[in-house]
Amino acid sequence: MGPISTGNPRVDPVTGEPTGDLGTDTVGEEGMGDLAEEDIPTGPYTPPHMEGREIIRAGVLLPFTHPNERVRQQAEGMLAGIELALFDFGNENVVLLPKDTGGSVSQATIAAEDLRNQGADVVLGPLFGANVQTVREALTPPQETDFFGFVTEPAEEPNPVIAFSNDRSVASYGAWLASIAPEEEVSAIVEYAALRGYDQFAFFGPQSGLGTRVEAAMQQAVLENGGFMLTSGFYPASSTNPNTEAEYFAQTIANAVEAGGRIAVLVPERGNRLRRIAPLLAYYGVDTRQVKMLGTGAWNDANIWREPSLRGAWFPTAPSVDVADFEQRFARMYGAAPSSLAAVAYDAAALVIALSEDGELTPGELINRDGFMGINGLFRFRDDGTAERSLAIMEIDPTAEDGTGVKEILPVSPSFDETIG
Repeated sequence: MGPISTGNPRVDPVTGEPTGDLGTDTVGEEGMGDLAEEDIPTGPYTPPHMEGREIIRAGVLLPFTHPNERVRQQAEGMLAGIELALFDFGNENVVLLPKDTGGSVSQATIAAEDLRNQGADVVLGPLFGANVQTVREALTPPQETDFFGFVTEPAEEPNPVIAFSNDRSVASYGAWLASIAPEEEVSAIVEYAALRGYDQFAFFGPQSGLGTRVEAAMQQAVLENGGFMLTSGFYPASSTNPNTEAEYFAQTIANAVEAGGRIAVLVPERGNRLRRIAPLLAYYGVDTRQVKMLGTGAWNDANIWREPSLRGAWFPTAPSVDVADFEQRFARMYGAAPSSLAAVAYDAAALVIALSEDGELTPGELINRDGFMGINGLFRFRDDGTAERSLAIMEIDPTAEDGTGVKEILPVSPSFDETIG
């Protein structure tokens, strides 16, 4: 295969208020090195070694010079994941054009306009929700007008954008979101619990952007699965020991258990906060031998699987074997662990490479109803720009045969035609 081009990334320092999606500034690993700086060519960009070919120009919009170091590391890890996909699938007619969105909407707009001028056929990115629709507008070719300013030709449809925001409100036809949204995780775990006889559900989480999103998604999922939303308990996002809220919530659950209800409780916390809050609920009377504890993908963390009050709990995640294999290959290639969204970026790039084998990539191809199988499992894009996913379901079990403390109880479905098991 041909060498990977790093395109013409913008690496000038930028100013402005950083923007981000839920949780973005808490992820990231070691960076993957600097990007090359080249002169910006005019017209569609074609590397010298690709002259004479019909090529697919894949723009990459990521915040390589964001003020937050973790965000910069995330961006570098994602670009490395995209490059690894190009290595793995070996399409010699795809060239990457990375551009820096920095830490502001204006910088993202300039980067998107550069990609439009360089003839980008598809764009991977941006990372932040605040930039998604701005980028799509910047990629839209200008309308042709006559001397009096009247439109003579309608604007062409902009080329596809596959962004990495997890904010579903910024999705649209033409700007698809590849990240695993909290709403998809909640839908998967509530459906699984409902099919196993749990008909009353409760939420206990932080009064935060993520907390309110997860609670709203849970209300919807419970309704769709014929269940009953028993209660929702919120506590201040800054609280490390929400004793009062936990005591009141636990009493409501205990009363429902005494009345014979089969109850599942969702707690969208992670790490040390989860290890403090789960025992707190148990202390105030949530009997986890009778109440099923549910989590989100943030529970895919070996550090929390030893917590006794979470034994038997369920949570959704991407296929663990596939993710582990990706992490090992990534580490061999780059000498560092992947950032948390590197596999998502890999899947998006692999999809672009596969669909562009015929020399073109159209929006219609991206909404294939059969979906696509990636490292993070089966997914497909909806017309509204969001992604539907099939996720695995895991159970925390200290006696698991492989010694990990967790076991897979439902694999990722191989097809969207198959109902959940």
